[in-house]
Amino acid sequence: MGLEISQTYARVGINRTPAALEIKTENAKLELDNKEPKVNIRAELPRVEIDQYECFASSGLKGPIDLTREFAQRGYQNVLDYIAKTAQDGNMMAAIESGGRAIPEIAARDAYPQHEFGMVSMPSAKPQITVKGSLEIEPERTSEGVNNGVDGVYTPGNVEIRYTPDKIRFYMEQYASVNIKYVPENKVDEKI
Repeated sequence: MGLEISQTYARVGINRTPAALEIKTENAKLELDNKEPKVNIRAELPRVEIDQYECFASSGLKGPIDLTREFAQRGYQNVLDYIAKTAQDGNMMAAIESGGRAIPEIAARDAYPQHEFGMVSMPSAKPQITVKGSLEIEPERTSEGVNNGVDGVYTPGNVEIRYTPDKIRFYMEQYASVNIKYVPENKVDEKI
């Protein structure tokens, strides 16, 4: 009698899916919109005005109206001086009782008049120099409030994280088995 024993081993199959980590980001955005500031500038070019009237007047070069005024003033002063001198001469002659020689003294005084001379530089007055012109700077005011004309839009960033966990699957690819078979013996001699 013969026994035939055959055996198959167990085989385990493994399916593995690796873990996955996906990260998707979107950056934050800040969008600014501003209105440019405006400044209004108005300028008048500078002008230099030089008034030399006083210089010319102190040198004797005057206009007709001023010359007429000056001559009238001088004539008035001469009249007053002459009246004062005539009154003084009359007083000297009226005081004949006090003695003295009033007429020869008056004649000697009027015969040799005294003049005053002085040294001056021309012109004696300075010119008047004035600079005229203007500059106006005016910023344009707007009713923009605290932001001063700047508008901002902020979009926050976004982060998406997707995680796929690791998967391991075990399965039996082949089960273990033992096979025992009875094989009857062959009584025939094959050699003969």
